[in-house]
Amino acid sequence: MGVEDGDSGNDEPADIFYNGFQRPIQDVPLDAREQAAPSQDLARRLQLLSESSGLHSQPFDDDSDYFQELPPEVLLTVFSYLDDFSLWCVSKVCTRWNQLLRSHIPQTWRRFVVNCWPLYQPLKPVDDWLSVSSALFSSSSCLLCIRRMYYRPHAECQENSWRRRRLRHEVKNLKTDPPEGIRAISLDNHWCHWQATILGPAGSPFEGGKFFLYIQIPYGYPMTPPVVRFVTKIFHPNISRHGDIGLDSLHYNWSLALTIAKVLISIQSLLTDPFCDVCMEPGIAQLYKNDRQTYNSIARYWTHRFAMNDILTWTS
Repeated sequence: MGVEDGDSGNDEPADIFYNGFQRPIQDVPLDAREQAAPSQDLARRLQLLSESSGLHSQPFDDDSDYFQELPPEVLLTVFSYLDDFSLWCVSKVCTRWNQLLRSHIPQTWRRFVVNCWPLYQPLKPVDDWLSVSSALFSSSSCLLCIRRMYYRPHAECQENSWRRRRLRHEVKNLKTDPPEGIRAISLDNHWCHWQATILGPAGSPFEGGKFFLYIQIPYGYPMTPPVVRFVTKIFHPNISRHGDIGLDSLHYNWSLALTIAKVLISIQSLLTDPFCDVCMEPGIAQLYKNDRQTYNSIARYWTHRFAMNDILTWTS
């Protein structure tokens, strides 16, 4: 499976969610342009909904009059054609749509969380799964990773038997003898998409947090390394704001002796022992070296805000 290049952060292209709503009309006669104005206005509004910045912004209450014109029966019929991921995006459009989705399809949100974050384990019964999914989204550094965890695309390629035997053995070991504070499971039958969690090490500013990671395992594994990214936001010199990890064994120093479990143990160790000479976030590295108290304070705050959803979802 090929690894996509480019920015893995939240500033994804607008056409990730929708495509082709707005067509150029420079060559259309003036009368036709006037007739097309309502549809172009609708296209403009739909294009606004496709922008990823809207996923983390406040609902579009300025357009509430426009949305109020659509009867709930029409909206619910349209919503019935959407998958869970798209429904969550729709829930952020305006307050009215959010309320409709809460009241008419509440079972969707639990299914969505279970499918997309199977390692999420709340410490008490959940009454509002839409709030849980929103909290997990808001705590994520990479919306593209969430989409991949949900859709789990894979390339049509012949899997080699060595990869299959190796991963079968690794999956068995992770189930029977998982490293302390680490869990990892495969999300698909091709073992291309994995999810892992790392508990913040005791005594570190990350203590008490559960950090989600997304792992892509190429068909060339174990000859080629997996791609590992933090899905949960974290304040650390060696982890970029988009979740990329500055660990040499994942890039130029990969070894056949390494396994998914060993990689995760190395990442867990990196949390308490960052390498600041060459790092993903030089500003955070300078803070770590020059003002450790402030670094610890910010890292603890990020942990509390983004990595404790299993505890704090009901008070956020």
